[in-house]
Amino acid sequence: MVITGRNTENMCETRSGNKIYWLVTSEMGAPNFEIRYIEIPPGGKSSYGSHEHEHGVFIVQGKGKIRGKNEEHELYPGLGIFVAGGEEHQWINVSSEESFGFICVVPKGAEKEVKPPCSK
Repeated sequence: MVITGRNTENMCETRSGNKIYWLVTSEMGAPNFEIRYIEIPPGGKSSYGSHEHEHGVFIVQGKGKIRGKNEEHELYPGLGIFVAGGEEHQWINVSSEESFGFICVVPKGAEKEVKPPCSK
């Protein structure tokens, strides 16, 4: 069993200033999936694009939007979102005062660019 939390040792910051906390990783022994907590600062957003892997997301904090190729949806705590592999998307914090935070589950090894040890 491994128990983690959000801390500077498992956090990487993206070029756009978003924080990714790696809570469960393959390095900890998870054979199939990894869990991250992503925090987008007020007024911030992720890059727009797609990944080969799917995402399972649960909104924890703040208000945001997800923008897709032909759609946009408002997001708030308590919602779950499935983003299929290859689906274009962007996470947007619509608040100017509060961070937008969500749990994101991805397949093991799906994202390596921004993972501890971190480098920009």
